[in-house]
Parts: sequence; structure tokens; C-alpha cells
Amino acid sequence: MMSSIQVSLCLLIAVGCYQALVQAQLFERGNCPEVKAIPDFNLSEYVGKWYENRKTISNFQNRMAQRCVNVQFNETDGKIVVKNSGIQRFTRRNIVLSGNARHPDATKGEFVVNFLGNASYADEKFLILGTDYKSYSVLWSCVNVGPAQLYNLWVHTRDPNPSSETIEMALDVVKRNALDETKLRMTNRRNC
Repeated sequence: MMSSIQVSLCLLIAVGCYQALVQAQLFERGNCPEVKAIPDFNLSEYVGKWYENRKTISNFQNRMAQRCVNVQFNETDGKIVVKNSGIQRFTRRNIVLSGNARHPDATKGEFVVNFLGNASYADEKFLILGTDYKSYSVLWSCVNVGPAQLYNLWVHTRDPNPSSETIEMALDVVKRNALDETKLRMTNRRNC
């Protein structure tokens, strides 16, 4: 018979694995690192279309990979809508996932997004670690699950085929935040 601690630990691991599978986040030992969203954030300059250039990717997400991914941030009457779209690799079908975002502190590049519009689905917190608003943006999301962390890291660009200088600026943000850039994988942008 398992003790209540063993049952709790098994349940925690099961929930963590489910969360990683559903959101396709990377699952690693240890707590989320201390990173901060950029200060003096300007939402009106940030809204618009961003192209996913690279991201961390789990094995599950790699098999279900999308190509030609972009993210559209729109603000209307104080409401922020985030729309992710891409083409599923095997079916070649366009996949769109929209969510409503809250911007709890207008001075920081920090958002809380609910992608299913359902209060029972967990909100996800996104930090903008760096952006120049016109060419690149680096986003981070991480949650602690017991002795592990679930995280995603993205590099978005305004141009679907950014210059090497733009990518260098974005990767400098990743390095300054002591995040592992070797886990980033290029997003397939062929035949978009």
C-alpha cells in the first residue's frame, strides 16, 4: 500500500507529464530560473504580427510540429487577443489557437493568457525578456511543478526571414538571461 506522500508524488508527476504533453513544454529537473520581463514596456509598439523564428521544442511537439508559425497580438478597447497560427506538418492543415490576454502591469512586458477561453484551463504567464519592437522579441514561460519545471522559450521576428544581426540581438537576450540557447530549434518556414 502506498503512503499518502507516494500517492501525492505520483499524482504530481502525472499532472506534470499531462501538462507537458498538452502544452508541449520542456520538462526538466529544477526550479524555473529567475528572469524578469522587460521594464518600460510599450504595448502599442508591440502589437501586430510576429513570426516564430525558433523555440524550445519537446519530443511530442517535434512530432506534431507546425511550420510557418506566426503570432498576432491585437489590442482593441483594452482587450488583448493573441492568435497563434501555423500549418501542421503532416496534414498540411492550418491550425489557429486564439487566446485572451491580460496585461497586469502596464509597465512590464508580462502577460497572462488563456488560450481556450475557459476558466477551468490554466492561465499561462508569458514574459517578454527583450524586444526592440521592430525586429525581434524573446518570450519565456515557465512553471514549477514539484521538483521540476515546465518551460518554453521563443524567438519571434517581424520579418519571416530575419537578418543574422536580428537573430544575434535576440540570442544575446537569451544569453543575458542565462537560458540555454542550444535547446532552441528553428521553425520551418519553407513554402509558407
